[in-house]
Amino acid sequence: MTVHIYDELVKETNLSSLQAALLVHISHMIRFGQSVSKHKIVLFTEIANDDMMCIYESNDSNDSLVTSRIPSSDMWKKLITTGESFQQSTQNGFEYLFPIVDNGGKTIGGISFSYMAPANGVEGKRGFIVADTMQRLMLTATDEQIKEYEPISYLDGLIIFDQNGTILYGNDTALHLADIVGVDRRLVGTSIFGSSLKISAIHRVIDERNDFVSEEIYHNIALRQHLIPIPMGRNECRCLLILHDCTRESKQQQELLVKNSIIKEIHHRVKNNLQTVAGLLRMEARRSELPEVKSALHEGISRIESMALVHDLVSHYDEDYISIRSIYDELCRLLRQSIVDRNQHVEFRYHGDDCIISSHQASYISLVFNELISNSIVHGLDGTDGVISLSVSSMNDTISLIFTDSGKGLPRDFDMAKSKRLGMQIINNLVTHELQGHMTIENGDMGVIVTIHIHKEQ
Repeated sequence: MTVHIYDELVKETNLSSLQAALLVHISHMIRFGQSVSKHKIVLFTEIANDDMMCIYESNDSNDSLVTSRIPSSDMWKKLITTGESFQQSTQNGFEYLFPIVDNGGKTIGGISFSYMAPANGVEGKRGFIVADTMQRLMLTATDEQIKEYEPISYLDGLIIFDQNGTILYGNDTALHLADIVGVDRRLVGTSIFGSSLKISAIHRVIDERNDFVSEEIYHNIALRQHLIPIPMGRNECRCLLILHDCTRESKQQQELLVKNSIIKEIHHRVKNNLQTVAGLLRMEARRSELPEVKSALHEGISRIESMALVHDLVSHYDEDYISIRSIYDELCRLLRQSIVDRNQHVEFRYHGDDCIISSHQASYISLVFNELISNSIVHGLDGTDGVISLSVSSMNDTISLIFTDSGKGLPRDFDMAKSKRLGMQIINNLVTHELQGHMTIENGDMGVIVTIHIHKEQ
């Protein structure tokens, strides 16, 4: 609810809270109504000193609703007094006035449709059909329906037809689309059922009074059809048919799907190639008789598999992004299988936010996680049972990662800057240079604590 308008109505008028809320509810349809009818729409109600309070769309670019106080016109006052609809010619066109009635049958205000057009009978009749149909929709639309009604553009076709399928109105764009959808080019007076549109959908909308949206291809043109049923009386119904040419959007969407498929395939093939390299190194490790060579090869295999993991995960995502938790969980699973002893019980935990990052950042983070988890298992826990944990938090443009284990911790003389361990050098270089972040590493009450702060990649 537009609170300031509601407050003004309650303060300045004799309307009850429910009546004021009804006017505000109807006001939410002003933008959609103006786009459909091409009329200037104003809601009005009586206030003190024989003035009127008006609700209309601001001329500013923020599309907000505003109120103003103006002297009462004779026609507006007559409408509120009699509760009857009126139409009149103005200096620049037409004005159509319709009452707003509350649940008790009392006229509490009105809707004004101002139409700038040459003053002739044909335009007056066309304008009235559109205004009459639109005001009824404004009075009957529910909150859920209002949320679905996006303003239409001058490129959208608009057709209004009754419960018998007889077309009452069609705008200029509908005339251009007539041949495409198989409608008689005369439009008004012809039958919508003579078109190539979904006849079953039209019948269902009229019978069940529910909106219907579909996208169909007509002669290589993609048309989105939005059918909106509008109750006009006890046994009368009209329908708005909005035709939107979404060919360009559909092509762009199709091109995006193809692009995503190609990207997924590339990630899949890179993953396979990395796994092939890991397999070759694994063969070399089995052939080598030197423990140092075996250890170095296994470390290299682990790093290659962590990179392959990211490509594998990204290949299953709809976009080129991946969650930190997915990386952590999968790496824990792989490293449990490869380096955790059979008789050793290691519990892996994850706490906090499930942040989404780009595949570019994910490649580096997977390597960092691989080194941290491997170091904790091999050096920290050193064959004993324990817990390895990752806590993740996101705030503004920063992601914080806190990695801990319950191992024996770092040596007392440990200095990150002077450490000659390749794993530590990899972690420090990746965090500092590739992820543009910073990190600290220290002993906690039990085990090691590594804190990493990185910026989210836009």
